Amino acid sequence: MHPQSSSSPAGTIMVLGGDGYLGWTLGLALASRTGRPVVLVDNLIKRRWEKEAGAKVLVPLKTPRARIAEYERLFGGQNLSFEKVELLDSGAVERVIAKYRPAVVINAAQQPSAPFSMSSAKNAAATFSNNIVGHLNVLWALAGLSKATTYIKLGSAGCYMGTDTDYIPLEKKDFTFEDHGAQHQVLQGFLPMQATDFYHQSKITDLLIDDLCSKIWGLKVITVQQATIFGATIPENHPEECAGLAARFNYDSVFGTVFNRFVCQMVIGHPLTVYGDGSQKTGLISLEDTVENFLEFTDLDVAPGEHQVLHNYTHRLSISEIAQRLAAIDPSTEIRHLANPRQEPVGRLDPHVEVHGAIAARHADKEARLQADMAAMLEFTDRYRDNIDPSIILPTVEWSVEETEAPAPARRDLGVRPAPAFYREVAEG
Repeated sequence: MHPQSSSSPAGTIMVLGGDGYLGWTLGLALASRTGRPVVLVDNLIKRRWEKEAGAKVLVPLKTPRARIAEYERLFGGQNLSFEKVELLDSGAVERVIAKYRPAVVINAAQQPSAPFSMSSAKNAAATFSNNIVGHLNVLWALAGLSKATTYIKLGSAGCYMGTDTDYIPLEKKDFTFEDHGAQHQVLQGFLPMQATDFYHQSKITDLLIDDLCSKIWGLKVITVQQATIFGATIPENHPEECAGLAARFNYDSVFGTVFNRFVCQMVIGHPLTVYGDGSQKTGLISLEDTVENFLEFTDLDVAPGEHQVLHNYTHRLSISEIAQRLAAIDPSTEIRHLANPRQEPVGRLDPHVEVHGAIAARHADKEARLQADMAAMLEFTDRYRDNIDPSIILPTVEWSVEETEAPAPARRDLGVRPAPAFYREVAEG
């Protein structure tokens, strides 16, 4: 195996959050497919959060440097490296930017979990601090040291979750509305964004910060409104001999996403547990589609002072439709509905989400690819089925907070409560 250089321009790509599910996968793919120098940056805090939450990964996770050594052994490349950096330390951020002067920075250094953000006051604050303050420090460093860098910030399609609309545009638009019988206008504004949890609220703030900083400092900024990612592997780490390159694959109720949790339930014969009636829709994109699209994003021409917003999704399915697609593969699969621990609005409108021309072609054969992606995911997950702990899959965090007469005793955990009785009954069959 050898890196395959593309026509990408020269220059280092820096991936913040390079120890994460997406960050590591992007770094691996960018290094192997472009031949460009790729620097992974992370503070490794997600490993601590997982331990505190009782989360586990499907495949044992090596350290970043051990995975890089494995990449060098398998691919023969010397173009992947790692820096341990705390993004909340502005001086440390400035030093790593000054050291590499990267052509592209991809910021995937996020606390990525809505349940984590809703589990306690401590973790809501940690989400805002990690996602917003770290993001600000990167923008300040680029403004002072490397304005030529293209900055790609990982946003979230969930920013629109609480907005009942029939259209989600890429760019700012003029809006007209009526109030007390009079017509009013808003010129050149973003579609109103409303979150349903603190994690997605942080992502709304991130997008608005991107827009502000691109203009006042003349930065080149792309915000990727990322849909929910599903999948365990890409071609570089799918073969059994490449297990040392495995990405972090969470399947628990705190950090695991719905598709990935369903697949793990399916391979161990556990019912697929749908929250509520399952009618709530979500954008979806495979890990491989995400990687391919980011390869396109790194080559986009962004002018100084320009802020581009991209919607990175391939499919839009309801939670019930996801479960049904998987159950169609194995008719013995059972689907069960649980009371929804989240507060998810049920909108009347089904939005059309505008797609950027750079990735529109990947929507052409998406149904066939979905089938292939599900088959590959099931095969890989079944390979590690003995690693799956069913006790951590069912939800343990509820959006509602019960009023108490006195402060709760001090705790060292995440604030995650034991699963309510009806969840335990499902687990016990």
